[in-house]
Amino acid sequence: MKKENIKILFERYLEGKTNLEEEKIVLDYLADQANEDSEFHQVMEKVWDKQAKKTDHSAEAEQGLVQIWSKVEERQHKSLPLSAIFKYAAAIVVIISAALAWYNYQKVQKPTQIAIAYLTKTTLKGEKVKLILPDSSIVYLSAGSKLIWPSHFIKGSLRNIRLEGEAFFEVKRDTTSPFVVHSGQMQTQVLGTSFNIYAYPQDHTFSVAVRTGKVSVSANSQGKLKQLSLLTPGMKLFYHLNKQNYSVGSERIADINSWIKNSFVFKDVSLPNILRSLERYYNVNIELQSNQLSKCRFNATFSNKSINDVMEEIHIMSGKHIKYKIDNNTKTITVWGKGCQ
Repeated sequence: MKKENIKILFERYLEGKTNLEEEKIVLDYLADQANEDSEFHQVMEKVWDKQAKKTDHSAEAEQGLVQIWSKVEERQHKSLPLSAIFKYAAAIVVIISAALAWYNYQKVQKPTQIAIAYLTKTTLKGEKVKLILPDSSIVYLSAGSKLIWPSHFIKGSLRNIRLEGEAFFEVKRDTTSPFVVHSGQMQTQVLGTSFNIYAYPQDHTFSVAVRTGKVSVSANSQGKLKQLSLLTPGMKLFYHLNKQNYSVGSERIADINSWIKNSFVFKDVSLPNILRSLERYYNVNIELQSNQLSKCRFNATFSNKSINDVMEEIHIMSGKHIKYKIDNNTKTITVWGKGCQ
């Protein structure tokens, strides 16, 4: 076989792509004292460069070495001249040395990484759940929301999770591993505290309200993370998606997570946003048929009330200008009117 062909075959052998017949050709060639080992150095470098780019931290390399040594032992038991046995061994040692060098190089360059699985919980309309994260932090996930979190957190690293929708967090304190909630362009970072995030993309306004501790809220603008504000108990930040600006106000601490106990608090909220929230909380479809009503804003609290009672209260608060009709069969509520009081 031509020298160039044997080099190609040798490269395939180092990559573990040869069959038994091709493997025998390579080993026979290396065992021939007439062939010089140095001519394969270029091939070894080529394979090194190719393999060093891969990120494989499994035990496959070690297993491969075990298999190579097994092949050496098998050949040592065959009736070969002593010089040939040593030549085979020398050839295999070259391969093993390269494999070990590559394996150790990977360990030095990149620490062993443990594969982390990600879990997802999505709630339906009318549904809310309580979740316990791997660090024992507690999350109350509201209706029509989605939470993504890792199966375990790494000590000393960020505890990153992702939220779309609304959730109340009771975060276990860990000063070495900040807890970060990613919700759209916003990032909320804490060490250990309790707070509520409202982040439904279709509502165009996100909010973060703090019940206990301190919270840092940042926004990602054109690829750069900019801190917006530090919040303490009773403070609430509103981030407006369309304008990409924010404002900070106050919230009664008792109201911050009142939705967990079926008490829904709206403070200067537009009617369309109230109706979207009611759709999620009560698992109904609400059709707003008047553009004029979009300008209506309300301060309201609905505690443990049915959707029928809630709609009646909205009707009364509007001075009976807002009208509605409930179809219990289709769970659809139609809303119309000429304006608000």
